Amino acid sequence: MPRQSNLSLKATLPKDARAAGVQHPLRSALRSMMVGAIAERQLSQVDAARVCETDQPTLSKVLSGQNHSASTERLLCWLMALGWDVEIRLKRSAQPGKPTVILDE
Repeated sequence: MPRQSNLSLKATLPKDARAAGVQHPLRSALRSMMVGAIAERQLSQVDAARVCETDQPTLSKVLSGQNHSASTERLLCWLMALGWDVEIRLKRSAQPGKPTVILDE
């Protein structure tokens, strides 16, 4: 069953929040899904990096939350490479300014 979350879709956090180590909630959720997908497929980080067409040090930093430069688009592409389908659906909101994100795990 889809899990519904009220997550901000803003592209970036304010600089002071990033400096304090605050994680972007959507990217954090995508990273968690990647960790699960890698474990489910029983891949090493080297093998997962190969599947995602990146290098192991970059993937390791992203998965541990140390690399904030990985875009949401990049994380979505990696999830697709790891076997997830990605569907982005836009519709008019009943409550403007309060986006809803549904992550179906």
